[in-house]
Amino acid sequence: MKQHFSLRASVCLALASMASSSVLAAGFQVNEHSANGFGRAMAGQAATPENASILATNPAAITEFKTAQFSAQVSYINPQVDIRGDMDVAVYNESGEVLFANTYDASEEDIATSAAVPSFFYTAPVNDKVSWGIGAFSNYGLATDYSDSYNGLHFADDAEVTSFTLNPVVAYKVNDTLSLGFGLNVTYAEAEIGTAIPQAFGALLGSDALGNATIVKMSGDDVGFGWNVGALWQATETTKLAFSYRAETELNLEGEIESDLGAIIPAVAELYNQGGSLDLDLAAITEVAINQQLNDEWSVQASVVFTEWSAFDKLNAELDSGDDLLLKEEDFEDSLRLSVGGTYLYSDKVTLRAGYAYDDGAVSYEHRSLSIPDTDRHWYTVGATYALTESTSIDMAYAYIKGREAAVSQQRTIGTIVSDLTATEHAKANVFSLQVNTSF
Repeated sequence: MKQHFSLRASVCLALASMASSSVLAAGFQVNEHSANGFGRAMAGQAATPENASILATNPAAITEFKTAQFSAQVSYINPQVDIRGDMDVAVYNESGEVLFANTYDASEEDIATSAAVPSFFYTAPVNDKVSWGIGAFSNYGLATDYSDSYNGLHFADDAEVTSFTLNPVVAYKVNDTLSLGFGLNVTYAEAEIGTAIPQAFGALLGSDALGNATIVKMSGDDVGFGWNVGALWQATETTKLAFSYRAETELNLEGEIESDLGAIIPAVAELYNQGGSLDLDLAAITEVAINQQLNDEWSVQASVVFTEWSAFDKLNAELDSGDDLLLKEEDFEDSLRLSVGGTYLYSDKVTLRAGYAYDDGAVSYEHRSLSIPDTDRHWYTVGATYALTESTSIDMAYAYIKGREAAVSQQRTIGTIVSDLTATEHAKANVFSLQVNTSF
């Protein structure tokens, strides 16, 4: 009985780690909606209506366009997240005496996979006062994968979370200086996340065949609904100010929970192999932005983005059997993203951009884990627009993102095996973005 509850606790801890990865889709907010905005680190994006991609940030700004606009964008994200550390492992008997102790390497290279993130936008004026549009894009996403030989698979194995949002909007021009916008969000999200027994633990548990056995794997999906609003104010002839707010979207991912632990304790086989669900709240986002024209060629932009990560305070897994498991107190923290950028009209055909952003991480040291490779980040970006014709242009952008080194300290128990992991996470990424815009 003692061993049964010890294993049950280890499954709960593994589920907590897994579910944290799914919520990490929120922790890793996707900002790649606009190649032109990305070129200046998204600084002032809500106040800078250059093409239809502005819809993702501020629906009110689409009243600036006098003709129909279409934008299609794709960003290629190439992250490199490395883990360097050690794991102390001890095996205890029923009396609490140490039967075995060893230190294992807990380092792993390149745990985050590359991804292509597309988006599409269309806007059109109805009359001089009213405009409408629709956007298709992603606000949240994550993909991490540890190798089968990694010694810390019971802390984190693989995680893939994708989301896709359709955002129809309508905007109204109140007067010559003020526009307001409102949108509805339909978001589809799916996740497949799991943890496993490390190969090195197979013999410690009595059989090498238990190495890489699934501790728990959960997959599920859901459709959620939300809303967003925005305002654009022409404060002076050279100054645009903007406010936008995207409300929290609540999702309940329904799917299946699987585990191989029944091979060790048959009593848990049915409990952890059934349908289940996990709440996933996509945090609300508020942006205040400015676009200041300096002269005919130069303008500067800035934004403050506030993300309400504190809405995600705990994880609950609900199983079809009726069991309601409080898996983990997450206690995410609200975060700020500060960005500044500049735009230079080099010629009638070429526009150049550059920007910098400081992105505050949402996970504190005491809650950081291998499955949440989140930390403070610095963004350095450049971009350009080339006008092919009077109605069609191409945007290009590049970003180098450097994460601050982050310490991780975790403990896990599987049966009589206790693991203490101490590591640091090192993260950086290269992002390339390409977009085509046309008006008609």
